[in-house]
Amino acid sequence: MNVLVIDDHSLFREGLRLLLAELGFAIDTQIAGSCEEGLAKLREQPADIVLLDWHMEGLSGAEAMVAIRELVPQARQIVLSGEKSAALVRTAIDNGAVGFIAKDSEPETLLLALNTIASGGIYLPATLLSGPGRTAGPAPDNHLPSDLTQAFPELTQRQGDVLAAILRGLPNKVIARELNISDQTVKSHLSVIFRQLNVQSRTEAVYVCARQGVRIA
Repeated sequence: MNVLVIDDHSLFREGLRLLLAELGFAIDTQIAGSCEEGLAKLREQPADIVLLDWHMEGLSGAEAMVAIRELVPQARQIVLSGEKSAALVRTAIDNGAVGFIAKDSEPETLLLALNTIASGGIYLPATLLSGPGRTAGPAPDNHLPSDLTQAFPELTQRQGDVLAAILRGLPNKVIARELNISDQTVKSHLSVIFRQLNVQSRTEAVYVCARQGVRIA
């Protein structure tokens, strides 16, 4: 697994590198001090996971996410921030993030978040996991992985494929290309998925899957 940490605070990015080394996965971690440096590293070696500081000089967080997605569509993007308002978390998820880690988290929480993400899960602050969707409630037990079939048995295989793509942060056009279906077919599947999950948007679907403790390959 290739991981890229993009953060302009050297102590924080080095600390994340050390935490990633403790996870027990075969992880190759690279670090970058700016989005521009991170994009250059991605051109040399695409990453499976990108941990991105939301507030840096140069590109804004949303602009950086777009640039990363255009360069490496398959990379799962995780936002890091000292700010942790519900509005910012939602903005990050709206832009395709599949996780949000507050920088002032305790080391144990950071390790749990990184382990959840590295094993295919979604990590959002526990205080934000109540809300829209059919399973509002406390944060999941992240030690009990749940695949999409277990979590949502009413979905067809193709609908599960589309939902998995959403949980990787992929936009509709990339989903259509990856699954060899039309954009309109993607939208039709999304309508069914939203109805089954009792949500109104992709962002709310991500929140529901985070509460369910869903893991994707």
